[in-house]
Amino acid sequence: MTRSSNTPQILLTTYRNNVQDCSYYGSVYIANTESVYFNTGFKPEHTFFMRSLAKPLQASVMCDCNITEDFKLKNVELAVMSASHSGSPKHIAILKELMKRFKIKYSDLELEAILPLDTRKFKGKPAKLHNNCSGKHIMMILMCKYLGFKVSGYTNENHPLQKLIKAKQEELSGEYNGILSYDGCSTPLWSISANGIIRAYFNLFSHEKYSKIIKPAIKYPDIFGGYDRLDSDLIKLGKGNIYSKVGANGFVIVYNFNKNEILLLKLTQNNNPVRKLIVSDLLNKLGWLNCKTEEYEYNQKKVPVAKYCYEINLK
Repeated sequence: MTRSSNTPQILLTTYRNNVQDCSYYGSVYIANTESVYFNTGFKPEHTFFMRSLAKPLQASVMCDCNITEDFKLKNVELAVMSASHSGSPKHIAILKELMKRFKIKYSDLELEAILPLDTRKFKGKPAKLHNNCSGKHIMMILMCKYLGFKVSGYTNENHPLQKLIKAKQEELSGEYNGILSYDGCSTPLWSISANGIIRAYFNLFSHEKYSKIIKPAIKYPDIFGGYDRLDSDLIKLGKGNIYSKVGANGFVIVYNFNKNEILLLKLTQNNNPVRKLIVSDLLNKLGWLNCKTEEYEYNQKKVPVAKYCYEINLK
């Protein structure tokens, strides 16, 4: 079923004292291995830049060589390498150990020093390891060391590692358009359609070799994300049946192992509470999870929240 007009659609509207207050736009895709069988908003052919949704695809290059075995990488280390972690002390400890073991210098990390997403009891200064992409950057440096590439300039789109990652995205997605942009952490991003994102993720889950990066995320969801991270919360709720990854600018993808289906949500703006509410409502309607949506209304002092505006009838 499709309600696509190739423009983002209103997914949620909030009211204050019966006055329409805010509307949130986006696109939703639900797919099995054959096709996108539900879509509203942008058509599945619409092009996006994945932001952190790309991290598992970028980390999948590790599965084409023996780096995990030869470097004796632990599951918690593999989990943080494809993560958007919250920068909690447990994340920093894992990353520091990796840097020490493989003689990685702080100056090697080509990303910005920022405050952690988890600021509970935090009293320090911005640091590169607090950056939610630092696990990905360490993964890229380790790949350079393993493959004999120069570490310097590893975020340049012409670096051999980034060419390898681009080829991997093309292999998994089956798309070769190659429009270049950059993530907030300075790594290259190549454009991809919603169809391509979904196809790439299905390929990650259908080949056993990629379980090296998928299983650690499910086993250690708090390392894969952490405090107040939607993907970690969904993985824990799924109890082994759900994988999820978030990305900036309103992205979240959810894979259901039992049904072998994917839900992809893309909002038109960053709003983590709204993203959480919409994806929770969708997962409830799909019967994939039993998510509580009352928390959002409570945090907004019981402001009434409209239901997701498109009913999904799978019967």
